[in-house]
Amino acid sequence: MNVHDSDKLSEVLESHGYQGIPDLGPDDLDLKRLGSCDIVLINTCCVREAAENRAFGFITSLKNLKKKNPHLKIGICGCIVNEDHIDLKKMFPHADWFIPPNSPKRLEGLVNRELKVDNRKSRIGNYVVIMHGCDNYCSYCVVPYVRGRETSRSIEEVLEEIRVLIDQGVRKITLLGQNVNSYKYGLANLLREIKSLIPGSPNSLVPRYPDLRISFLTSHPKDLSDELINTVYELTYVAKEFHLPLQAGDDEILEKMNRQYTLAYFKDRVKKIRELMPKAGITTDIIVGFPGESEEQFQNTLNAVREIRFNAVNMAAYSLRPQTAAARLPGHLTSEIKEAHLQRLIETVREVVRA
Repeated sequence: MNVHDSDKLSEVLESHGYQGIPDLGPDDLDLKRLGSCDIVLINTCCVREAAENRAFGFITSLKNLKKKNPHLKIGICGCIVNEDHIDLKKMFPHADWFIPPNSPKRLEGLVNRELKVDNRKSRIGNYVVIMHGCDNYCSYCVVPYVRGRETSRSIEEVLEEIRVLIDQGVRKITLLGQNVNSYKYGLANLLREIKSLIPGSPNSLVPRYPDLRISFLTSHPKDLSDELINTVYELTYVAKEFHLPLQAGDDEILEKMNRQYTLAYFKDRVKKIRELMPKAGITTDIIVGFPGESEEQFQNTLNAVREIRFNAVNMAAYSLRPQTAAARLPGHLTSEIKEAHLQRLIETVREVVRA
């Protein structure tokens, strides 16, 4: 979703004649190369404290650029803008623009109002957002507070964006949402409707676009229905891939996380997928060191990883976010314990993946 947001912000600037610095990646933040810029946008994430601190450090480092070039526009974008407990204007007086997530039109207005621009044709990426926000309020997660409640785009609007991409030759398209499984109009229904965009007889045994692959991120296990699993199985153009965040392998921890499912339920969903699609890719997210997590509960998570045998695991130590319910829970673990648990999980995942 962050990549998609950055793409949309880039589209706005490129449509007005601006060009990005070539080959400037997240680990190549060379201030000398930024010295010739007219605009610098920092798209932020606050899901974990480390990401937030890294963004703050980089924004602070831009002060000297602003002194050397007073006409430089510095824009802070993304989730940090919606954190109510942070006064960004006071922290970073050298910043000019503050743009929340999902707000390319806000940037459009700023560019049109404050800068002389040359309109040009926009480009389009291969990510299609079908919904924004989240209503689940997992106790550790800041997303509902900074990206808002769930809102779904209409099927007609989504299909038109996909049609444009297919016409442009794009063959790998990812449908995005904080929880695509709760898409208001039915994710399974949307996936089936994509068939109408493929030229030729719907009963043809030879697909017109044999290399077309539609995937989706991210799924909440509690909303992964049999209908959706069956639809993925039936449609040749839908990738047999499921990113299904487990987060913890212990029921008591899952309840404290407000995940609204048990480990047994999660394993049942995995079983259903693998019965229909034995080679389906199943990836997950896991958080270690949640407040109050005991050694036994952590072992339950390791055992779940060994039993379920994911294709890949995104791993992180619990990061306290002040707005969330988990921040007020007792039993917060030390950073040393959380780091030790994370290293043990990494080793376990490596063993499973190698096998």
